[in-house]
Amino acid sequence: MEISAPRLHALPTDPCDPLLMSGSEEIADVVFRSADFSNLHRDHLFVQNACFSGCGFSGATLVHVQFADVVFRNCDFSNADLSGCSYHRVRFVDCRLSGANLSETTAHHLSLERCKGEWLNSSFSRLRTVRFADCRLSGSSFSDCRLEQCEFVACDLSETEFFGTRLRGLSFADSVIRGLRVREVESFELNGLKVNALQAVELARLLGLEIEE
Repeated sequence: MEISAPRLHALPTDPCDPLLMSGSEEIADVVFRSADFSNLHRDHLFVQNACFSGCGFSGATLVHVQFADVVFRNCDFSNADLSGCSYHRVRFVDCRLSGANLSETTAHHLSLERCKGEWLNSSFSRLRTVRFADCRLSGSSFSDCRLEQCEFVACDLSETEFFGTRLRGLSFADSVIRGLRVREVESFELNGLKVNALQAVELARLLGLEIEE
């Protein structure tokens, strides 16, 4: 699966004033480095053609924000409220999203690489052409999601919830799925999910099936 990278162009060399994130409804062609946005509270903001590097969003509220052609690198979104946001050609690289609220997300061409997202809430989201690569997502929730052309590559999905989410076509074969949470073995969530032999045995035991030796 090919994910379109953010189309960044004509970005300034020097970092921009962080106050731009507080006072404008539309933000474009900006670079922020090591900026503290932890006290930021915004609704229905539009951010386009932007790069955030080493920025802190821990505890911030950014709801119903549209991100297009944006890169977040080494940023901290711990316990941030990002509910109802949309992402188009966006990358998160080496970011922390532990405890963040990404419920009701709409994403198209989104990639998360080497991110720490324990207890991430991405319930009720529509994710299309999205890749999670080498991410720690233990204890997270992807319940009641619609996943289209999504990949989980070498991720930690232990104790992650997929209640009400169809997993058909996905492969968890190179990920950790210890304690994966679905409703029951015959439920629609697991139909068409690709796992390796050891994972199949683990899933069967988890869901109460007896394994004959």
